[in-house]
Amino acid sequence: MFTKTLGFFIFIFVFLMGFSMLLFLSLFVGYWITLIGIEAVNPKLAYKLIGHKEEQS
Repeated sequence: MFTKTLGFFIFIFVFLMGFSMLLFLSLFVGYWITLIGIEAVNPKLAYKLIGHKEEQS
């Protein structure tokens, strides 16, 4: 009984860890692709969104 319960909790832990990593990566890649698209259309807006500051020479 104890080993079945322990195995179930290990499975749930590994499954949720993989699912959360998949969710994180999908959100990160979506954000990355969105910024690439915005930069192609309007570079100044993309730099403003990421907080880029131009160096003054």
